[in-house]
Amino acid sequence: MKKYFVEFVGTLFLILIIGLTSNPVAIGFGLTVLVYMGAHISGAHYNPVVSLAFIIKKDINRKDFIFYVLSQITGATIGALLIYFLKDSVVEIQPNLSSSIYQILISEILFTFLLVFVILNVATHPNLKDNSFYGFAIGLTVMAGAFSVGPISGAVFNPAVSLGPTLSHLIIGDGISKYYLWYFLLGPTIGSVIGTFAFIYLVKK
Repeated sequence: MKKYFVEFVGTLFLILIIGLTSNPVAIGFGLTVLVYMGAHISGAHYNPVVSLAFIIKKDINRKDFIFYVLSQITGATIGALLIYFLKDSVVEIQPNLSSSIYQILISEILFTFLLVFVILNVATHPNLKDNSFYGFAIGLTVMAGAFSVGPISGAVFNPAVSLGPTLSHLIIGDGISKYYLWYFLLGPTIGSVIGTFAFIYLVKK
């Protein structure tokens, strides 16, 4: 239960930082802090597609995967509701509406691939065992992605970051958050799977 609680707390505060600041620097360094906070307990995934990478690698079991994802989505939803309480407005996760579907999906695929590939390398590669820089590498990757494709796709790279606010819309009573939710489910999932198998290929002897 402790690791699920950490996933819940970490994702909740990640959503709070995203929704209250919308600042790539704050988000990157905030994620860095959250990674160091929870890595020794849960692995500090805070993202369903990161958990997907770890179950593909067989580093977590099916039960952990299911409860990690549920904890992440619950944390993101409560975080979005707290933002509504603090700001009297619902956090809206959306792409640049002038971007095409292909631009949005490719942006999300590319930088989720990079995020997962970096996480697996700095946190699980045997040659980097017990390193102390993994948190900064992960946070800076998200920051770089936010600066790079934020103006195109919104730089989500995390289905919980989109699902949480969507569920908060339903709870508050103003309906489902727009049609572009599927971009942030499909793109990061594809990027994660590609990144995971690229890492497996890299370390395969």
